[in-house]
Amino acid sequence: MSSKAAVNGSDYNMWIGVSELLMARGDDLIYAELLMLSAVSSVLIRHVSFLNLFSFKVRVGLLRKMTSALVGITLVYHFTGVKVLYSLISVIFTILVNWLASYRYLGLISFLFSFTYLGFLRTAHLFGFPALESHANAVQLIMTLRLVGLCFEIQDARNQKHMKLATLESVREPNFLEIFLYAYSFPGLFTGPYYTYAMYQDVMNNKAVKYIPMMRSEAFFNENLIHKICVSLCVFLWMRCRMYSAWMVAESICVLNGVGLYPKSCEPQVGRGPVLRQEYEQKVFDKNVEMSSEAVRNVNIVDVEFDSTFRNGVRAWNRSVQYWLVAYVYKRVPRTFRVVVTMAVSAYWHGIHPGYYLAFFTLPLCTLAEDMFVAAVPKDRRGKPTSGYRFIWYLLRQLGFAYMAAGFLLLSYEDTLRYWNSVHFYFHWIIGIVIVTMWLNKAFYLVATGGKGFYILHNRILNFIIS
Repeated sequence: MSSKAAVNGSDYNMWIGVSELLMARGDDLIYAELLMLSAVSSVLIRHVSFLNLFSFKVRVGLLRKMTSALVGITLVYHFTGVKVLYSLISVIFTILVNWLASYRYLGLISFLFSFTYLGFLRTAHLFGFPALESHANAVQLIMTLRLVGLCFEIQDARNQKHMKLATLESVREPNFLEIFLYAYSFPGLFTGPYYTYAMYQDVMNNKAVKYIPMMRSEAFFNENLIHKICVSLCVFLWMRCRMYSAWMVAESICVLNGVGLYPKSCEPQVGRGPVLRQEYEQKVFDKNVEMSSEAVRNVNIVDVEFDSTFRNGVRAWNRSVQYWLVAYVYKRVPRTFRVVVTMAVSAYWHGIHPGYYLAFFTLPLCTLAEDMFVAAVPKDRRGKPTSGYRFIWYLLRQLGFAYMAAGFLLLSYEDTLRYWNSVHFYFHWIIGIVIVTMWLNKAFYLVATGGKGFYILHNRILNFIIS
């Protein structure tokens, strides 16, 4: 009798555990539902172009745009409810600013409003409004990139038109309806990748498209240094795999809709689309051409996992967002402030949590140390550090990314610094030692060669920081 009760008790506890697990991961279940609905919608919309076979007097491109936007805004309302108004305000402002603002300041006005508005939404719950979180936050992040990017695209097109420099890459200016339809186009709306309005136009007009709490617990902080570092590496691996799976499904949704599919010969780049625009115009309707989805390939997993450098590892991650940052922030601010402003905008876009800023402003120190290390060590025939030095730096890179990922996982200033303090800020010390060692090595070398070593070194350091 007691054994039977024990069995029933164990079964009861097991099912309670399963139900608690499902409740704790509710957001992930909703996310899975979102991805499945998007995938099914993608397959259906992919075949909208078949309507022209039945002599419907309707522009297939417009029909696909409207269907895609209808699915998008329906999903946003289904998963966020009244918070759909947050993104709608952004769209309405973009329509008004395109109507009223001078083309010279269009991108800047949109940028300032969108990021100021994003900052307000981060604190809206303090004023009694629904909090911007979870799926509503994801939509607002992508919406910000789309609308600011669109305004810069229109500004650049108007500049070319004003200067009578029409090029194949300039976009046709959208009307108010087209702005709305692009903003709510559902591929990538919740997950990314970001793609330009020009890329959106390419696919919509193409009829051939058919063809972790553990790191906050006291028990964790009572562990030894090696244990805490190993846990951070495992947590960062889990975080990467989670993002890989989401991005792979999101990219598949884009490809099913034809977004980012270009002839390989036109050299498509992520976020931008085809580099050889004329080649694309010539081969877009060729059914036998080899196609590439590089334009929406949001992550290069091989480079993220195995490249030995910080710089290439970062470039391989969330590539469409990095294209946006380079195109609309980095290249448009004075050279002296490019890195700082770009890192600040990236951190602000991710959120107002201090952990983001602690991580992003550690990264420039890593790339500075990396450049100095690469310049100082022996090179192989290809001009790269020898395999032994590359392996050493690869290990440091893995430790560094896991160390900085604490800012993204713990979010708060106190929790992030508490973790870093518990591991004695070891990676900041490593990077600091590398930088100082490389500077001293260079200084001693310059002195040994008989030149004005420290004066030359001082000037080189200043030039490196400025550039």
